[in-house]
Amino acid sequence: MPGTKDKTISETMQSLRRIVKAIHDYSKDVSAGFGITGPQLWAIKTIAQEGSLPLGELSRRMYLHPSTICGVIDRLEDKGYVARLRDTDTGDRRVIKVELTLKGKRLASKAPNPIQGKMLYGLRKLKKEELYLIHRSVLKLVEIMEAQDLKVTFFYDQE
Repeated sequence: MPGTKDKTISETMQSLRRIVKAIHDYSKDVSAGFGITGPQLWAIKTIAQEGSLPLGELSRRMYLHPSTICGVIDRLEDKGYVARLRDTDTGDRRVIKVELTLKGKRLASKAPNPIQGKMLYGLRKLKKEELYLIHRSVLKLVEIMEAQDLKVTFFYDQE
């Protein structure tokens, strides 16, 4: 544990900068290398791993609001990476599933894994107490920054 309060603050700020920089650099690399955003890649990789999914289920698996997912899928569909299909399994024509096109499958096979997955995987591996401590600490940082009501979509996403 760090010694002084000033040192602890300094190390906390450095750690936050590292996290933000890692996400920013990753997003820039994905955009430059593949012409899509980090969240778009994450959606493609999730669909590739899980198969066709209803939009609501994709939203839950990615821990994103349904309206954010719709924007991501709209852009992927415009680029020819995904297609929306009526769910024929349940017979409920209101359910729309998203699946990868051949172009999307090719991209999924050659693109790197999304950085968001690394963070989620790490958080899921934590003990319950560790996760709650991080959760409370992040909520406190949001409060300190007076950002509780700030509308957010996703890290470095232009969606």
